[in-house]
Amino acid sequence: MSPMSHLPDELLADPMYSRLKEYLIESTGLTYYADKDAVLAGRVRRRLSNFGFRDCSSYLELLRDPHRGASEMDALVEEVTIGESYFFRHSAHFDALRDLVLPDLIARNSRTQSLRIWCAGCADGAEPYSLSILLRRELAHLLFGWEVAILGTDINRQSLAIAREGRFEAWSLRATPENLKQACFSKHEKHWTITPEYKVGISFQFHNLAEHSFPPQVGDPSSFDLIICRNVMIYFGAELMHRIVRQFHACLAPGAWLVVGPSEPNMTFFTSFHAVNALGVTLYQRPAKSAPDVIPRWTSPGYPSLVPVLAPSVESPTAISMESRPVPTLEDLRKCANQGDLENAARYGKELIESDKLNALVHFHYALVMEQMGNATESERSFRRAIYLDRQSVLPHYHLGRLLQSRGDWRQAARCFDNAVNLLDVLPNDSVLTDADGITVAELRKLAHAQVESFKERV
Repeated sequence: MSPMSHLPDELLADPMYSRLKEYLIESTGLTYYADKDAVLAGRVRRRLSNFGFRDCSSYLELLRDPHRGASEMDALVEEVTIGESYFFRHSAHFDALRDLVLPDLIARNSRTQSLRIWCAGCADGAEPYSLSILLRRELAHLLFGWEVAILGTDINRQSLAIAREGRFEAWSLRATPENLKQACFSKHEKHWTITPEYKVGISFQFHNLAEHSFPPQVGDPSSFDLIICRNVMIYFGAELMHRIVRQFHACLAPGAWLVVGPSEPNMTFFTSFHAVNALGVTLYQRPAKSAPDVIPRWTSPGYPSLVPVLAPSVESPTAISMESRPVPTLEDLRKCANQGDLENAARYGKELIESDKLNALVHFHYALVMEQMGNATESERSFRRAIYLDRQSVLPHYHLGRLLQSRGDWRQAARCFDNAVNLLDVLPNDSVLTDADGITVAELRKLAHAQVESFKERV
């Protein structure tokens, strides 16, 4: 049999396969592959075949070679990274950026008239270019004369090359309105190329979140006003996630913002930020010593306004007075939780449960608050009560799975994710789940299914 025809199962039997996998995860942070040997082996096999190697030992030696290893690691990264991206992905995020985050930053930076944005894990550049289109078409009247810089970084050099070229297949524009396609791109056969004006101020750079220093531009003492890192950290382990979030916090100016994906790790990772709720999404703001009472908003014609969101203060977190609201509501609980006032959120949760013990939604949100406060026992109890009261509700199953996963209870976690998948299978793919930060049924099903697959070997 030719060495080119190694099957993944044969690769898994190689005594050096585990060393190779460990080296890859250490180099990239992609803990996602820790329990996906069959998938990883299939991708590694393509690189082995490229060199005609018979075993993992030879390939690992190549990766560690001081002269040839770096370029081959780049090639391996191209095989194993998941670079799914498209323009204006998760529209609720872009609504919040347009109506909440960017106006707030414009107000804060009115003196310096500068704006610095970092898109970490930018893949092929769809996200930075989407921001450029948003800034130049919706907020240009507020940014006249400003210096705006957008940095896109990624670990995949091939994706970065595509980003610099700015040439995309039609699938990358599937969520882009037709009028924006015609105004911001030129079409050549099957491809769409971003017009030059939307490339101004954008730069792309190789950066490994797991290994490289923060900020990515060496010698740059400036802070970022906005960091966007969506659907990246879900592939990392808990320890690396904690470290990256801390490093993001250090790279942000006071009052600056962090935007993560709708299914990123639980909110206990973001306790150094104020959580701010917008329609369909939760955003994170680094505390500032002084902040306006209400975040200023400019809403472009033709777009619905967001509900005003109170900016939390470091000295006195926003709370809802019990004198003005004798009877708390679920919305009171959610507002306090999203603004970082966990003590009042917990108090409201207890009062709501006492007055309405059979309300599954109250138990679910109280469980989320308990999880944020580090009370895993009470959080698990409330998630289970929510499931008992409404077994068809997807989110309690999924969040309970994440909680059990975090403490190493693989068997019960897998059962929770499996229940979530079964419930999601009967729902329309494009419908948006209530109380899920804008995530669709299809997106949550994909995440839950991946969790189920990752636990098969453990349970």
